[in-house]
Amino acid sequence: MAAVLTGPSHPPLHELRFDSGRLCLDLVATAHPDERLASTDRLCAWLVGAGLVPDAAALPACTAAWLAAFRELRGHIGRLVRGELAGRPAPAA
Repeated sequence: MAAVLTGPSHPPLHELRFDSGRLCLDLVATAHPDERLASTDRLCAWLVGAGLVPDAAALPACTAAWLAAFRELRGHIGRLVRGELAGRPAPAA
């Protein structure tokens, strides 16, 4: 599946951030200030932009289940980071 990088419902790839120094934090940034992983195409674009898969890689298994799983992972990472910054544990994450 080719990643759609721009379009009316998708922010341009440059709006995906890859500047935190950690992929986990770059994933968290996909929810701020607006949802950046609005579709499986955007998830594929993020995976390519993050360097996790080659640009020409076909990702036929990238389905709505992947999108839900990455959003869930992002939520857990966000809770861990916020807990660490506040000096409190985040056991649910």
